[in-house]
Amino acid sequence: MHIKFCSFSTEVSKKFYLGLLCIILFGFSTYAQENLPEYDELSVEMNVPDLGTIEIPIAIKGQDAYIPVKELFDYLKIKNEKTTNGVEGFIINPDSTYRITPSDNRILYKNEEYTLTNEDYIQTPLNLYLKSNLFGEIFGLNTNFSFRSLSVTMKTEKDLPVIKEMRLRKVRENLNRVRGIVEPDTSINRRYPLFNGGALDWGVVTTQQSDFENDNRLSLGLGTMFLGGETNLMLNYSTRVPFDSRNQFYQWRYVNNESKLFKQVTAGRIFTRATSSLFAPVSGVQISNSPFQNRRSFGSYTLNDFTEPRWTVELYVNNILVDFVQADASGFYTFDVPLMYGNTAVSLRFYGPYGEERIEERNINIPYNFVPKNELEYTLSAGIVENDEMNRFSRLNFNYGLSNSISIGGGAEYLTDVSSGEVMPFVNTSVRFASNFLFSGEYTYGVKGEGILSYRTPRNFQVDLNYIKYDENQTAINFNYLEERKISVSTPIRGKDFSMFSRFSINQIIMPNTEFTTAQLLLSGAIMGISTNFTTYGIYNDRVKKPTIYSSLSQTYRLPNKFLFSPQVQYDFSRNQFNNLIFELERPVFERGFLNIAYENNILRNAHIFEVGLRYMFNFAQTSVTSRIGNRNTSFVQSARGSLMLDSNTGYVMTNNRTAMSRAALTIIPFLDYNNNGVKDPMEPSVPGMKLKNTFGKLTYNEDKTILRITELQPYVDMLLEIDPVSLDNIAWRISNPKIKIHTIPNQFQEIHVPVEVLGEVAGMVYLEDSSGIRGQGRIIVNILDTNGNIAARILSEGDGYFTYLGLKPGTYTAEIDQEQLSNLGYSVTSKNTSFEILVDQYGDIVDNLEFNLKN
Repeated sequence: MHIKFCSFSTEVSKKFYLGLLCIILFGFSTYAQENLPEYDELSVEMNVPDLGTIEIPIAIKGQDAYIPVKELFDYLKIKNEKTTNGVEGFIINPDSTYRITPSDNRILYKNEEYTLTNEDYIQTPLNLYLKSNLFGEIFGLNTNFSFRSLSVTMKTEKDLPVIKEMRLRKVRENLNRVRGIVEPDTSINRRYPLFNGGALDWGVVTTQQSDFENDNRLSLGLGTMFLGGETNLMLNYSTRVPFDSRNQFYQWRYVNNESKLFKQVTAGRIFTRATSSLFAPVSGVQISNSPFQNRRSFGSYTLNDFTEPRWTVELYVNNILVDFVQADASGFYTFDVPLMYGNTAVSLRFYGPYGEERIEERNINIPYNFVPKNELEYTLSAGIVENDEMNRFSRLNFNYGLSNSISIGGGAEYLTDVSSGEVMPFVNTSVRFASNFLFSGEYTYGVKGEGILSYRTPRNFQVDLNYIKYDENQTAINFNYLEERKISVSTPIRGKDFSMFSRFSINQIIMPNTEFTTAQLLLSGAIMGISTNFTTYGIYNDRVKKPTIYSSLSQTYRLPNKFLFSPQVQYDFSRNQFNNLIFELERPVFERGFLNIAYENNILRNAHIFEVGLRYMFNFAQTSVTSRIGNRNTSFVQSARGSLMLDSNTGYVMTNNRTAMSRAALTIIPFLDYNNNGVKDPMEPSVPGMKLKNTFGKLTYNEDKTILRITELQPYVDMLLEIDPVSLDNIAWRISNPKIKIHTIPNQFQEIHVPVEVLGEVAGMVYLEDSSGIRGQGRIIVNILDTNGNIAARILSEGDGYFTYLGLKPGTYTAEIDQEQLSNLGYSVTSKNTSFEILVDQYGDIVDNLEFNLKN
């Protein structure tokens, strides 16, 4: 920048301008000294450990910082009252009184007197400031002011009221979190649609074989809402198996946890928990007053078994996915099933890596059944067993909580095919002696009696004892066992380079003419980063002199260039020979694909099999192609499976490569709520870019990011959605209820409209006119009143008199100086532009011409 002055060559002109400049500077300096105060007021951040950061006004005089007494004590919840002579109150204990009297230059605290100098405090018409070091020296509230960061840090060993209050609030929040209690800003009421089209699962598997009949299988699953209940239909078709209703699935289920008499009503295929041996599904009706959601867990039950190597196993408790694992190189998996109060229905779903196998589901009876104290729960089931005889089946069971750790129950089971007695009454009990010491017993008249004892140490060493005594004349259970005895010991084993799960179990079966004893030693885990499973089996029959003993070893190695190498070997010690050898090599390809090559030599069957497979994950489907070439049979398998889900709110059809049936989904639509009625009207546009603080399931956006869709959610659970308010593009947009509670419903997209308020901003100045002139005045309260005279906002002017507030809804307002403060100060006021209107605007209206003039 260049400034050009007119040139004067004479020395007189130079002296003239130099003298004029000195006069101006001297006059400005004199005016500033007469009109500016000896201190500066400004707002800074104050940090208090365990409490956080607040903004607080301070005064700066020279190199010293002064803190306002009342505002600091108000924040710390310290009792204080303003008097004509100063401030008085007490700190924590009513006996610890204090009195600050600047007029007498003293502070009285706990009967001790401290003398003040004129440099120790600043008295203004609005505040009493104390030098920051005095708060620590007198009251034990150590404050440190940093000129570099313009911030104040306070430390104290006192258990201040605000710290107590915060600690109690955190304790209550933690208790609520443990109890599953959430505190939303708003709740979305559940709606029971008469009919709603929802989800479609599909799967295709085709198999061509050289020495056997070809097979083509199709599965279609339809999930809807009908008559207010979840309706699921599953059709399975195969060209090799005749169509049979027993291979199909159909179920209607109504769940209402608010009902006292019927919380769950199920029609169609039902889960019976039968004692009798049922080799066909049961179709009928089931009614229960047990709530669907899981109540507080009090322990766990170890569940482990084998499936195919590296299959994914999902664990469902009461139809809610609680965990999933991938089976190891030998197919072994283990879960800690959480035990809940009430009926614990556990099911497992198995997903093969290539999709050529249908999804298998197993229902498992957990032996422990606890009910909260003084509560009675029942389940009534009745239906037809879809076997050749079409047997009639029914079961009624009650459970009552004597205490939170002792439950008793009973009931009766009926099956027309049982010759030893169609009616089978039973009693049972579950006892929790300690947090990890459980007992369960049940006696069914004319069938069996059994007891299970389980103990787990804090370091997860677990012992399980199981004994069953069968009635020798019973025909309800389809085998001729007399007794079953089982002991299982499991514990984790950890070392520097390995972490293993170990289990040793012995199972003895007593039959009328023979005894079978089986033993198993299992080690599964990672050794130096290598997934390893080593299992040894022993089988002994009293009719055979020599037991059968064999071991299996399976491992998975991670090789360079993303290769996985999985060898498996089985050795029979009884015959001193290898039974089976398997070698598999796998590598990811094409970003979302996997290529595998395998060889198997089954020595017992003299079978050699070479396998090449490719599976690929599209967004809409999981697909695979596999070729198996062997000396006994050659096969080619192609498979694909996926799902479709209809968002009836927006007419959008979503594809997925995972199952969608029986899953819940949400459609979240934020919109600008111009008229503040909470309802999306046609002229109110959607808001792009909104994000969530917490996410469940799978989150996707539409193209312009104005619609959020969350899929793969568990049904019948209360979810708390937390919206991130700072994710909105405009500072004038605000979400008044960012925490939304919603009860998820399966087989449909639940529509959630999120109103976004468009707020206006108001700003202006407060001036003080006195004998020295006009200047901006800080610490003045400006009230913003709505048309009804209610205070919509309270604003505090800054040190230079400027005030601003963002947060006014569209409408007409009036601004005024707080009358009580005016009275205390003895000021009069004249105003300008104090009646104003905030207009409806997409980006928020701004009114910034308000002005107040104060006079002594």
